[in-house]
Amino acid sequence: MIDPEGPHYYVVFQSPGPKWVAGTPYNEQPGFMDHANYVSSLHDKGIVVLSGPFMKEEGGLNGKLEDGGFTILKVGSLEEATKVGTDDPTVQSGLLNAEIKTLWVPFH
Repeated sequence: MIDPEGPHYYVVFQSPGPKWVAGTPYNEQPGFMDHANYVSSLHDKGIVVLSGPFMKEEGGLNGKLEDGGFTILKVGSLEEATKVGTDDPTVQSGLLNAEIKTLWVPFH
């Protein structure tokens, strides 16, 4: 059944920024752990619902990672999501770009 008052979440799409090192896997990029630690801290606070890289081939770290990923946030507004998404140290450094969109969830 469709919930016309379903919740809203916010999706941060991360893609390579100007400081991305071409040919280097996502998890080996300089500063990657800054991103991982930032997302982990937000997850611990209940802000991050899901987060991870896109995959060329399944298998976790044994698979093949795409150049980019996403994070789903549970916050109060697009403005707050934009702040959270752009406060990522790897967005600040230019390693990643972040595009933030609102997601309405009528099926949950």
